[in-house]
Parts: sequence; C-alpha cells; structure tokens
Amino acid sequence: MFSDFYHSFYYALLIVSALMMVMFIRTSQRPFRLLAALVILTLLSELIARFVSFGLHTSNNIVYHFFTPVEFTFYVLIYRDFFHSKKWDLILWICLAGFIVAEIFNTFFFQPLSVTNTNTFLLESVLLIIFSLSLFIRIREAEHYENLWREGVFWFNCVVLLYYSMSLLVWGFHSIKVYQLKNPPMIIYNFLLICSGLLYATYTIAVGLNFSNQKQMIKHA
Repeated sequence: MFSDFYHSFYYALLIVSALMMVMFIRTSQRPFRLLAALVILTLLSELIARFVSFGLHTSNNIVYHFFTPVEFTFYVLIYRDFFHSKKWDLILWICLAGFIVAEIFNTFFFQPLSVTNTNTFLLESVLLIIFSLSLFIRIREAEHYENLWREGVFWFNCVVLLYYSMSLLVWGFHSIKVYQLKNPPMIIYNFLLICSGLLYATYTIAVGLNFSNQKQMIKHA
C-alpha cells in the first residue's frame, strides 16, 4: 500500500479523509452525506483491491469493474440533489442507465474483468465534466450563495472538474497505448495518484464546510 511516495501520499490522504467523513456524515446535508459515504466506500474498495492483489495474488481489476458503476451512481445522486430539477433528474437517470449498460458491454466485448476498465473511466470523466460545468452555470445564476469560498458545493464542483479533466488526459494516454512503450512515462500515473489524494482532501474540505454551516444554522435556530 505504501510502496513509494506517490502511493503513500494517496493512501494517507484517502484514509484521513475517510476517518474525517465518519465524523461529518451525520450532521451534513444529504448530498454531502452521500459524498462522505462515497469516500468511505472508496477506501473499502481500495483495501479489497489490495487484498485481492497481494493476498490472493490475482488481478484486482475486477474490483474496479464493479466499483466504478457504484461510484458513478453516487455522483448521480449527489448532482441530482444539487441540480434539484426535473429536467436534470431525467438526464442524470438516463446517464446512469447508459453508463451501467456501457460497463456491461465493455466488460463482455472489450475489457474483461482481468483488464483495467479504462473505457468506462473515460466515459465517467466526460460525463462528470459535463455535470460540473452545468452546475457551475446553475451556481452562477443562484442568488442564495453569499460567499462561495464557504460553500461545500463550490469546492466539490471545482475539484470534480479539475480532477476528472486530468483523469481524462491520463486515461486517454493510456488508451492510445502509451503505457506499452519500452520506457512508458509513468510520471502521468504518479501525478494522477497525487491528484487523487488531493481530490479526497478537497472532498473533506467540502463536507467539513457543510458540516460547519449546518451546525451554525442549528445553533442559531
């Protein structure tokens, strides 16, 4: 798990984030409770993946084939709460159904359970970038945000846009067989690990801000 600096950085931040989420999950609003649950499930999936790889000595790609649709489902539920729109409800449910079908199709015809499901990583990244950009438009038009720096939704949406844009680039390189070169540029994968750690750290900030805001509202109620 802590085999080098990059993995150590990623797993350390993920573990700390999951522990913090356990503290924040009860008082936060529903989308942030879902985000907290997603971080905790991510840690569990990573622990299972490490066990499959090092305990059972087999490919752990099967874990990600199952976890990726679960992760995307959580994102759909989170964005559904943020958009709070019948039109977006329909769009998000269609995207979720299409994503699950794409994962099944990809597993049967292109990337079996023993192979990394990079095709669905790419699809997830594209969809989340679209969701994030659309939510920014909604945030800009909203009148009830006094200070965006104090809003968990702003931090969440910013880091989704930044991280999944980077993820799209990395898995795009992966898909054009850059990783099969004699000396592949592993730095892009290491950089993604750094970005992944920062993703969960920022999720913690987002949920923590919402937790703090909710406690203040309860205190002044």
